[in-house]
Amino acid sequence: MRVLLPVLMIGLIVGNLFTILGLTTNLPSGLNRLFLFGGPALTILAAVSIVVIVLQRRR
Repeated sequence: MRVLLPVLMIGLIVGNLFTILGLTTNLPSGLNRLFLFGGPALTILAAVSIVVIVLQRRR
């Protein structure tokens, strides 16, 4: 589980980057929707996974 933390942190950064790109660039509609839905989804998934791993390590 501890090995996944760096990967999840990179996923958190990439999710935020996708969200920012979706909000600030003038992309085609399909690609923009992918960024605007995929970015926050990836961010939330990575954040929840990091919290779960940290809470399991404390026990």
